[in-house]
Amino acid sequence: MKSLYHLHLPVELESIRSSVEKSLLPLNKILPFPKSTSMIDSKFSGSAYLPINYSYPKDVNGHTMALLAQINFSQIQKFEPFPKEGILQFFISPSIFQSNLAVEEQYFQHYFKIRYYPEILTTAGLNNTSQHLVHFDNQPFPIGEEMALSFTSEYEPVSAMDYRIDTFLEKPLAHYKEAPTNGRSVEDIYIEHFLGAEHKIGGYPYFIYEDTRKNSPFLRRFDTLLLQIVSNDAQKIMWGDTGLIKFFINKQKLMNLDFSDIYFLAEQYE
Repeated sequence: MKSLYHLHLPVELESIRSSVEKSLLPLNKILPFPKSTSMIDSKFSGSAYLPINYSYPKDVNGHTMALLAQINFSQIQKFEPFPKEGILQFFISPSIFQSNLAVEEQYFQHYFKIRYYPEILTTAGLNNTSQHLVHFDNQPFPIGEEMALSFTSEYEPVSAMDYRIDTFLEKPLAHYKEAPTNGRSVEDIYIEHFLGAEHKIGGYPYFIYEDTRKNSPFLRRFDTLLLQIVSNDAQKIMWGDTGLIKFFINKQKLMNLDFSDIYFLAEQYE
């Protein structure tokens, strides 16, 4: 239960504990590791779970998309507002991961595709062609190899770059006095510990530049982080020049298992 969760804070942030604790959200941190997976397993890359009569989706230009991630909710600890079961898939087009833009935004599923299967079928009901991975010749994919996923369930406070931080704190981070113990600013310490730059489902996002939703009523409706994947050399995960990928959804639509309205955002350093 959230009320029983003790948030570990650096001593320099104890003065804002009550405000920070109000922002706590559940999440599942993702640890990817190289391993062959079954069709129904959670994974980064690899072969997609596809029932009979389904195939890999295509983008608006007719190019086949590849599986970026697959989450089997029966393999993670249950938490609201995410599904308790079923498989959620994230496909992306080469048109997206070849982009050199510092900020890549997509509001319609023309170059990415989200699929959700509420029931998981047995092998007899699956499309055998899904065993064939989709690769793109001479086009490096963000995930360097098939990876199985393990999950750690916890809570986290609002990340330093999430625009909602101002609704929880009494004043902006930059306006707090320096920490009395070492002269470092409260803002610097908060950023060091709560940047939010991990692979995750739920929780709060990390932004390289700024929260794109801050000044947009249209984008603020995407209030829930569906999936975040960050670049990691050791894991052979790389988006552009050390960037990251995020998928957002509206909380109520997520509770309704409606994945038709998704905000895709990818960032990389210029």
